[in-house]
Amino acid sequence: MSEAPGIPRIKEFVMSQDLLRRKYEHRFDLLDSDRDGYIEEEDFTELGSRVIRGLGEPVTSPKSHAVRESKAHYWRSVTELARVDGAGRISKQAFVAGLAESASPQQVTAMVRPAIEADLAIADRDNDGMVDVEEFKSLYQALGVPSTEAEEIFRELDRNADGELTLEEWLAAAIEFFTSTDHNAPGNRILGKA
Repeated sequence: MSEAPGIPRIKEFVMSQDLLRRKYEHRFDLLDSDRDGYIEEEDFTELGSRVIRGLGEPVTSPKSHAVRESKAHYWRSVTELARVDGAGRISKQAFVAGLAESASPQQVTAMVRPAIEADLAIADRDNDGMVDVEEFKSLYQALGVPSTEAEEIFRELDRNADGELTLEEWLAAAIEFFTSTDHNAPGNRILGKA
């Protein structure tokens, strides 16, 4: 007995939604720095501090300031997409639901571009406007990603395989992470395995 005509499309839709849910849950887990089951402004502050400390950047430098500001912007953007509880926190369920309901490429760009720009700038030790694999690995190690995994991620995101990651490549990967239902999209791996 064969399936009803619309069943394969329904299965594909469900699998696509499951992929997005897994990616959103993975992102939430990475943001929840104190592992209390909620994200709050302090988690984003800690994320910026880890980047600054991990790369050995002076805390008073313009690059450090940009990282801190970008993480504050990221938090404010997330609060516009997901329901914040009375204690100023967002649960995993609210985070996933908020992104699932409203994450568009334009919203994702507005949310993450400042953070990507700041992360690229602080990781860009030779100030050429791009990040090579060693610079990328240093940044990702500061975020807790093992060196070998960071190198794999870099190779997937470096779409033109020139050994340099540009803002455009990094941003395209972030947009794919938050919006793509293609299981093979390189951006799915921007934050490690989801």
